[in-house]
Amino acid sequence: MKANDFLRFGLTAVIGIFATPHVVAAPVAFTIDPARTTVTLSGYVSIPGVGNYAFQPQAGGSLSTTCTGTILADISPPSISFPGGSLVSTANNGNWQPAPGGVTGSATADFGGKITPPLTTGYFAARNILLDITGSPVALTNGSFDAGRLVINYLTNSIPPATLDYRVTSFIAANNTNGTSQVSGFATNTTALARLTNGAGLLTLVIPVNATNYEMLGSDPVIIVQTGTVVATAPASAWPLLVSITSQAGQISLTWPSLPGQKFAVQNKTSLASGWLPAAGFFTTNATTTTWTTSISNAASYFRVVASY
Repeated sequence: MKANDFLRFGLTAVIGIFATPHVVAAPVAFTIDPARTTVTLSGYVSIPGVGNYAFQPQAGGSLSTTCTGTILADISPPSISFPGGSLVSTANNGNWQPAPGGVTGSATADFGGKITPPLTTGYFAARNILLDITGSPVALTNGSFDAGRLVINYLTNSIPPATLDYRVTSFIAANNTNGTSQVSGFATNTTALARLTNGAGLLTLVIPVNATNYEMLGSDPVIIVQTGTVVATAPASAWPLLVSITSQAGQISLTWPSLPGQKFAVQNKTSLASGWLPAAGFFTTNATTTTWTTSISNAASYFRVVASY
């Protein structure tokens, strides 16, 4: 069992001084778990005067991939926010047409698809997709929050840049075209419940994704929809907590932010030289704020809050 000190202070009835450490909260960096993360591309190309043509896979699984990278989140129960600075990279899932620049051939890509209008075949490959996730504070209720408040931003300063390479071959030679379009802009996620949990020493972030982005494939509008689930984890000890102290009518109360399912204990001792003893054994909280209260006497006491990971 590992225990982190969140608070350590002395109490004396004679001088009545409470010392609280100054803790500066910082975003927690969650590492994406590619084994539990899947993103699938769907959508269509709208050809003016002809119709809308849905994405089809070039081969089985060519429109689905996983992700790597990090997600930054500010955890401040009863809210959570995403300040930006996340780096989410979709992974190469095979060799797909066309090659970079839209030329004949194939190369590694994150997604590979095609459309088949009448007498025409159009191939496209999305490469080097890099995303950021942002979101203003949203209520964290029993470990759940609204994923619809998240914005998925396509980063345009990555090297190599994020691109959508395309090549269209038509029975009508004048309709043949190829090229590269830079992927940019942003997409707002649709409303769904995301979750933040604490267990087995890990904070686990589970975010459902259903976001629509609009691009251009040559002169044709393209509607791109990303759906799936992103799972990311961080050591529970990476979450900095601020414990507040209040005193009233011969009692002190320690209050700190928490997540449903977390276990804490309060320990105390009567001198700096003595060992820590349990003032309250490990207990599980079911709230986003935990408070522990005890009576104080004239004797000096030192307290600390520890978490079980």
